[in-house]
Amino acid sequence: MQQTITCSKCGSQNPAGQQFCTNCGAKLAGEGQQQAWEAQPAPGVPSAASGAASPQKYVFLVAAGIIFKVIGWVVLVGGILGSIAVAVMAAQGAMTGLLGLLDRGLGIVGISGVAGAGMAVLTFGGIIGSLLCGLGFLAFAELCNAAVAIEENTRL
Repeated sequence: MQQTITCSKCGSQNPAGQQFCTNCGAKLAGEGQQQAWEAQPAPGVPSAASGAASPQKYVFLVAAGIIFKVIGWVVLVGGILGSIAVAVMAAQGAMTGLLGLLDRGLGIVGISGVAGAGMAVLTFGGIIGSLLCGLGFLAFAELCNAAVAIEENTRL
């Protein structure tokens, strides 16, 4: 029967004569110097005896994930609705006064004739721009959340 040494850090059994634990890599105590193993909670996990939770390591990443998620949805929905609102106002003639003012102020003849095509380009450009920016913010928020999840689920 082979003798074993209990790791003082993680409690796993290792063959006698080994210098380092095969589970956690901690230095093993020599024969006759074995220490009693006490269950220690993993980092970030509250111990049952203390009853208090340890502080979270990456509070900034959690906050950034929440903030960028909110900003992403506001830019996405607000930008699309704003672009559609501008297009509806232009279609109902609310922009006619502005275009007449531009014709007189800039002295460019026919700007109001080209403005219809320009409004379509601005509307679709606004929708596409809002979509891309909003999705970019949401992707960054998910990246922050993924970094926190990786940190919580890995042991070093």
